Amino acid sequence: MNVKSLLLGSAAAVAAASGAQAADPVVVIEPVAANYVEICDAFGAGYFYIPGTDTCLDIGGYVRFQIDASRGGNVADAWDVFTRGHIDISSKTETELGVLSGFISLNADYYSDNASTDVYLDETYLSLGGFQAGYFNSYWDQGLLGEIDDLNGQTKFNSVRYVYTGEGFVGGISLDFLEPDMIGLMNSGNNVPHLGVSGRIGFQAGGVGAKLDVGYDTYNEEAAFRAMTSLALGPGALDLGAIYATGWNAYAVTYGGNDFQDFSLATPTAVPGVYAEWALAAGYKLNVSDNFAMTPAVQWTSANIPGADNEDFWSAGVLFDYTIVEGLSAKLNVRYTDLPSQYYQDDQYWAGWFRLQRDF
Repeated sequence: MNVKSLLLGSAAAVAAASGAQAADPVVVIEPVAANYVEICDAFGAGYFYIPGTDTCLDIGGYVRFQIDASRGGNVADAWDVFTRGHIDISSKTETELGVLSGFISLNADYYSDNASTDVYLDETYLSLGGFQAGYFNSYWDQGLLGEIDDLNGQTKFNSVRYVYTGEGFVGGISLDFLEPDMIGLMNSGNNVPHLGVSGRIGFQAGGVGAKLDVGYDTYNEEAAFRAMTSLALGPGALDLGAIYATGWNAYAVTYGGNDFQDFSLATPTAVPGVYAEWALAAGYKLNVSDNFAMTPAVQWTSANIPGADNEDFWSAGVLFDYTIVEGLSAKLNVRYTDLPSQYYQDDQYWAGWFRLQRDF
């Protein structure tokens, strides 16, 4: 009887304990939610939020394969092949003072002529609202349609710039830190940067746009002025441009190296101080179809040669641009220049390139 009572009591105790455990709350561990990338549409397509921040990031670039060739002038006939990888990284954040931006652009080129690889900084800068500081392309880097015109001197500097835009109007002024070789001090031992001041005013209204660029080189105390306009015309657009320089300076079109050589010397060398005093250019982009365009262009240049009369010469060319599929294009550029025969061994100069490019 005592043994039976003991067994029954033990069973009751076990049952009671089991019931108590069943009544305790069950703790369920929730799975951690995946941290998906969130699209940022405040600054256009391609931007996404950096997780955990309100900063938007965009990564883009292109891959380019290009064949270059030239014949005539003061150099031997030549051709080369290069491939480029280009990366752009852009960050943007809305602040109470405007959009805070940072931009980094890198190039990596491989050339077949000497099996060399060049990796270098293309641009990098920061900006807040209309203020911008860093190493970037100036307004002078922008040319006409067709990639044939030559209406600028130096185009990329360490700079501090302020830009105002609104209602189709743009106005900007920049303080440029000019490198010694940009102002004619190459190998002089003077490695201190010198100042340049450049600016732009322009407008765009419908199919009509115009802009005026000015650059002043404080070391040479000379300036350059450039006007460009674009007009929507028929099945395309007409671009017109002109440049005038008061003298040799960083913003003007200047010549050296294999250009304008003095053949009266035992060893022909470039005439120092030659620059384009005047130049006029025009190009018309004809949209033949949705994926094919051709742009014929022409330019006249009057080169100022110290101690001699100006030499006038002209060039003409055409750019063929075909979009194979979205993001992949093929371009062919051909250019002819009738050079001043007094300064060139072969005054019939031909140059061009063929390019395949995948943009992303």
